[in-house]
Amino acid sequence: MIARMCWIGWAWMVLAAGGAAAAAQPAEITARFKPDIVYAEQRGPLTRLNFDVELANPGAEARRLTYLELRVFDADGQIVARRYMGGNGLPGPIEMLPDREIPAGGSLYVFNPFPDMALPRAAARALVRVFHTGGSRELDIPLQPAPPPNLDRPPMAASYIYAGNDLFAHHRRVALTSAPARALGLSHIAQRYALDFTVLDPDTGGLAAGDGSRSADWLAYGAPVVSPADGVVVQLRADMPDNSFDETGRRVFAESFPDYGEDAGLSNFIILRIDAGFLVMSHFEAGSLQLNIGDRVRAGQPLGRIGMSGDTAYPHLHVQLQDGPDILDARPIPIVFDCVARDGAEPGPGAIDTGDFVSACPDR
Repeated sequence: MIARMCWIGWAWMVLAAGGAAAAAQPAEITARFKPDIVYAEQRGPLTRLNFDVELANPGAEARRLTYLELRVFDADGQIVARRYMGGNGLPGPIEMLPDREIPAGGSLYVFNPFPDMALPRAAARALVRVFHTGGSRELDIPLQPAPPPNLDRPPMAASYIYAGNDLFAHHRRVALTSAPARALGLSHIAQRYALDFTVLDPDTGGLAAGDGSRSADWLAYGAPVVSPADGVVVQLRADMPDNSFDETGRRVFAESFPDYGEDAGLSNFIILRIDAGFLVMSHFEAGSLQLNIGDRVRAGQPLGRIGMSGDTAYPHLHVQLQDGPDILDARPIPIVFDCVARDGAEPGPGAIDTGDFVSACPDR
């Protein structure tokens, strides 16, 4: 009896100790991906998985990200790619991330370190494994093809994509956890897949001739813009004065810039409803948009001219496609053309990105 009581007492102490140890375990790191819909975007021979990972630490002890792994599967559940970012190297590739600390009571926002890869088959699912000093987490991410609508053609006869949505483009590098995004209460980054069209000097690669102190020096200034698809005008502004440049080539805002309020950055712009999507185009030259809300436009129809209006440092045409008319917080849609001619490639359907020289297909 005494032996049995001793055994029960010992067992109780073990269970109690285990319970105390379990109660003392640190809080779990949680992980989620953003945006909430991830597209498997085709970029010629490459597939882009344009997503970020947010790690939240509700515990009282900081953790450190040590290893990331990506597995990509096709619609049949067969693996088509596996990539990792670890510490094997001097320095290890994981050290390419600017921050790996998951602070106590805080979070870490990681831009996708696997943005483009060649895949033998179409991607339908991604599995991300995140390892940190306190354990690991997994994220199962369904992948979708880019949704409609496609655009018929580029908005210019010939242009250069100064900024697209690759990993280093400013359109892409906006975190929902950033202070401006939080202040605006954003749940989506509508410009995530945006494109900036401009014109390059074929001999020098420059954007402007001379010292760039006059708008006319910039090769894109005054360039004609046409509608990339059939659509209906749902929003429009055409009266904002263009900015100018000082003698050093720096932008000088128009005197009336503050009068345009929160929308001043968009400048002179047009929003077209194209099937279920909304196409935003901005930075037009003052007075060049000779249209009205409710007008129907056809693909290839002249819209206006590139200007220097709004929050821009150089003349260009900003284009983004989204699922609603809210310029700030609509869900973004990747831009895919039914036909686009890229420098050195056969014209055909597809997407374009930073660094591409593009033009309209001959029959459009």
